[in-house]
Amino acid sequence: MAAARMGWGAAIGVLGCVLALTAGCGTEQPPAPRLTPEQERALATGPVFAYRTAAELAVVRGAETVRAPGSFGYSSAAVGFTEDGRYAFSVETSSKTLVTLSVQDGAVSRTECDCTDAVALRDSVVGWWREPGQIMSLDLAGTEPAAPERDVVLPDSPDPLSGGNWDGARLVAASDEFLLVARVESRGLWWEKSHLYAIGAEEILPLGRVPGIDGQLAAATGPDPRSFVLAGATARSASCGIGHVATIEVTTNVVQELPLLPGECSAAYSPRWDDDTITVATRKWADAPGAPSAVDRLRSAAQGWAPVGEYPVVDMLSHAQESVVEVVAGDPTDARDTPRGVLVVERDGARTELATQVVSLSAP
Repeated sequence: MAAARMGWGAAIGVLGCVLALTAGCGTEQPPAPRLTPEQERALATGPVFAYRTAAELAVVRGAETVRAPGSFGYSSAAVGFTEDGRYAFSVETSSKTLVTLSVQDGAVSRTECDCTDAVALRDSVVGWWREPGQIMSLDLAGTEPAAPERDVVLPDSPDPLSGGNWDGARLVAASDEFLLVARVESRGLWWEKSHLYAIGAEEILPLGRVPGIDGQLAAATGPDPRSFVLAGATARSASCGIGHVATIEVTTNVVQELPLLPGECSAAYSPRWDDDTITVATRKWADAPGAPSAVDRLRSAAQGWAPVGEYPVVDMLSHAQESVVEVVAGDPTDARDTPRGVLVVERDGARTELATQVVSLSAP
């Protein structure tokens, strides 16, 4: 898996791209299909990345774009890539269907997963949680249907229920050693608490709740397979919450809380932990009816949080300084809206608009 990561990282590095979302187990796998000469030329002339709108998942390969239609809505969930970089994927939250798109030939597949989240597990394999307690997996490079990979019985949380009832679980992140599952305690409407579990090969570690990260929990792997970055919010009311970001080392259950985010009301989502830098997409607004929200992607800094770009961005993936891919936002949106904007690619001083109403951006 490490070799696959290095190969795609090197490929993207050669292409020289900075990707930015700007506000407003088993058997040997078959070899990847060979690219046509036209595809090779497309890959050689620009970065490879994926984006999602409410109505489509798309992969950009240099000068070429391949698309998969879908009813994704305005979920803030990030686009995913398999570990080998061969497939992009996203989940239709309303139909609970996994939609995948081949980077090399644009082939589209749809799988009813009864899930709202899916994560890359290894090679071309993605996985998700299925109630009442199964880790499901699907090899996108194979022909077999999705199947249970592991039956799981979650132990009691070290933190007792605080007035709610269990309302299902989600597989939110995966490393080489652990799967991170969030089990949700809910009273309905906007009230919820997230209880974490780390599932390893030989043990299930009940981690309990992380202070401040009650609802809207999102996670990403850290620089080692035992560490994760978490983002979420503590709700003060139906219209106002406080966004929080923290890291957790699952074998020791040591939590490091990061500084509070700016804003009277705030939200944090789409975290990323690259090398020593943690970034997170944020929204902030005033606790008043109709108050607009200001969007930016922030990075952890010595004095708290700092913008990752010269102007507000939702995401930024930096591999070199030769090209920039960004989603530029328009006017501030309603506090409950998911930020979206115009996808712009800048290369050698030239800027090209590729799509509008873009919600999420990612690279292999």
